[in-house]
Amino acid sequence: MKINYRPEIDTLRAISVIGVIIYHAKINIFGYWIFQGGYYGVDIFFVISGYLITSVIYRELKKTGKFSFTKFYIKRARRILPALLFVMLVCIPFAWKYLMPTSFIDFSKSILSSLSFISNYYFYITGLEYGAENGLLKPLLHTWSLSVEEQFYILFPILFVSGFIFFKKKLFQIILLIAILSFIFAEFLSFSNPILNFYILPSRIWELLIGSYLFYFEKRFKLKYSNQTSNLICFAGLTIILISFMFFYEVLANPNLKSLFPIIGTILIILFSKKDAFLTKFFTNKIFCGVGIISYSLYLWHYPIFAFLRNASIVNNYFLYFLISIFIFFISWFSYFFIEKPFRDKKKITDIDFIKILFSVSIILIFTSLMVIKNKGFENRFPNETSFSVDNQRYNKEVLIKKYELGIPQFRNPDKKNVLIIGNSHGEDLFYALKMNEDLFPIYEFSILSIDFIKCLNNLNKSFKLCEKKLTNKNKNNFLNSEIIIISSTYNNDDILYLDDILLQLKALNKNIIITSRMPLFYFKDKFSLIDKFYLKNKRLPNKDEKLSLEKEYFNSKNIGFIKSINNKLESISKKNNVKFLQKEALICQETKKTCQFLTPDNHKIFRDGAHTTIEGASFIGKEISNLNWLAIDFKN
Repeated sequence: MKINYRPEIDTLRAISVIGVIIYHAKINIFGYWIFQGGYYGVDIFFVISGYLITSVIYRELKKTGKFSFTKFYIKRARRILPALLFVMLVCIPFAWKYLMPTSFIDFSKSILSSLSFISNYYFYITGLEYGAENGLLKPLLHTWSLSVEEQFYILFPILFVSGFIFFKKKLFQIILLIAILSFIFAEFLSFSNPILNFYILPSRIWELLIGSYLFYFEKRFKLKYSNQTSNLICFAGLTIILISFMFFYEVLANPNLKSLFPIIGTILIILFSKKDAFLTKFFTNKIFCGVGIISYSLYLWHYPIFAFLRNASIVNNYFLYFLISIFIFFISWFSYFFIEKPFRDKKKITDIDFIKILFSVSIILIFTSLMVIKNKGFENRFPNETSFSVDNQRYNKEVLIKKYELGIPQFRNPDKKNVLIIGNSHGEDLFYALKMNEDLFPIYEFSILSIDFIKCLNNLNKSFKLCEKKLTNKNKNNFLNSEIIIISSTYNNDDILYLDDILLQLKALNKNIIITSRMPLFYFKDKFSLIDKFYLKNKRLPNKDEKLSLEKEYFNSKNIGFIKSINNKLESISKKNNVKFLQKEALICQETKKTCQFLTPDNHKIFRDGAHTTIEGASFIGKEISNLNWLAIDFKN
């Protein structure tokens, strides 16, 4: 059923999609990332979707007394799927050219999950963090939000129609209650499991249901207000949204309490827009409404374009952003007028023809994806050896598997010294190095406590408030039973400020302490290291002379200034507190020769990015730690 056109909704769509695009572009001006809260545009989209879908269903029920599920689902499919499938088809040749085998497999699985309307769960299960570096290289990561909407579109009409029949007078009160419960659930999950919270429908449905209740509120109360009131409140709503985009960001915890700000701004604009008011006229001009009309295509195209540019290692600069923006708008315009619009018109494409086309294209996508998976990403597209690969995503997966394989070991042998490594991903790398070589350290047992260095350690005191709410009993017991604490982190200047206090608190708990330096940070352009580039160019590993030359290049490519400054401060604090300081650089670099190792003796890659080790690299470093007697410490007892 057709509803009255609301130009302010298209303006909201335009603002939302522009915020999302700028956020994903990662534009840095004078050290500030523009629109760090631009991802709130998705939250705004959810509110709009809930509002519009409820109005369609409710008006049909009120007018006819019944609701056609078949017509509704076909209409939604016509709206969403043609452009989505077209984007997927266009992405395949670029994936073939630019994605490494493991990434190509992930891409194919993301197509299958998107076609199944479960890509939000797929991306959660595969361990991606929205906005993280690895996520920015995934062409279809943004389809998580489409899956959330599709799940809502499948379930909501059934529940709404049932509620309309059996709980007609209380229907919208029930909707509001579910929204409140979902919001409480999301707020709780934003602390306990923020990544899951970001992706799943139960944490997001309150945003969609807010839109649903907004339709009821607007219909029920029929607010009357002057043009001046409209201008003032709509300006406030727009200001709240823009401020949210700029200042209220907290992506890993979203949705949460902060998400209310852009949603409140959206509600104010929808409720108080008045076609005769100046602000509504100004912001519902042809440009804004035009962008809003093609906003779905803009959303679909921008992310894979950015992802493939990053995978192709194309350097970002402002002129390039300008050219990319023009291209994104052009292809989105094309997609809207030649894909979206024709498929919405039943006169041009009948339902039967639509289903035939949908089925045929889906079969092509499914078959292609399964072939990619079966053939292991067509590894022969790139040079490859048993011990070496330029596919760094493969190494990331190996580390993830090792993480789950090792878990959080418990200290069980009373005859051994309990060593607890505390830190972030760099602490985890050190843990792998030691744990996989335990036979070389017969007097030690090792475990890991993965925490945010500054937020957790600074809360430490004698009653053990070490991020206590977030820690499992395993972690707490390991900390209490540990005899040696190794602090291994990336560190920054803020961490350094708190380190003296942290050491005092640890000493008060009678712990032996080791501080490790930062790992050297090597030049790593997008996804390729120096050895990757050599291998791609020469189709082989370097000979002895070439390897020595590359080792010198690695030494010269280190990020020396900032890291050296941090390491000097760490060493100074260690001396002042009579704490052992260990230099990680000594494990792989030789200052006298000006070289740094990048391959293990059996030609495995040591690093999977600029500073994190592969599993084989960690094993190699563990052996070096043993050879150098790196862990030797004088015990108090």
